[in-house]
Amino acid sequence: MRHQKFGCQLLEVLVCARRAALTLIAAVMMLAIFAPANAASLPSDDEQEVLIRTTLMTFNDANMTANYSVLHAKASKEVQAQLSIEKLFETFKPFRTNQLFFEDIIYEDYDSYEDAKLDDEGALVLAGVFKTDSIRVKYRLRFVKNDAAWKWLGINADVQKLR
Repeated sequence: MRHQKFGCQLLEVLVCARRAALTLIAAVMMLAIFAPANAASLPSDDEQEVLIRTTLMTFNDANMTANYSVLHAKASKEVQAQLSIEKLFETFKPFRTNQLFFEDIIYEDYDSYEDAKLDDEGALVLAGVFKTDSIRVKYRLRFVKNDAAWKWLGINADVQKLR
């Protein structure tokens, strides 16, 4: 009898261990299902600088030339699905009208207003300012990962001529 009782306890332990393993697997699967699709780790400081400079320069080039096709092509899938090239052209008209062009900042240092972070939606947020003697460009850029590459999701640029 004693041997049989021990066998029964061993069976219960194995059943409990199996249930625990299945629960753990289910929990991991639920995390994978409900984790943001664009969740990613922060890019390095050098990668952040490249994202800031190339995005702002592409944005500036689009405004200077009134050709938004490259800016649109570099946008995230989410932006491309919602905004056409024509809509970008209309949205950024004030930059062209007021000639708020800032190609000179490409060589300048910038100050970050806040540390790079992933916001509640999983987007990378980079915010700061470039300043020269003639212009100040405050920016807040949002990026998401599309096919392992960071693509812009939002561009907020406050450009002020200083003289």
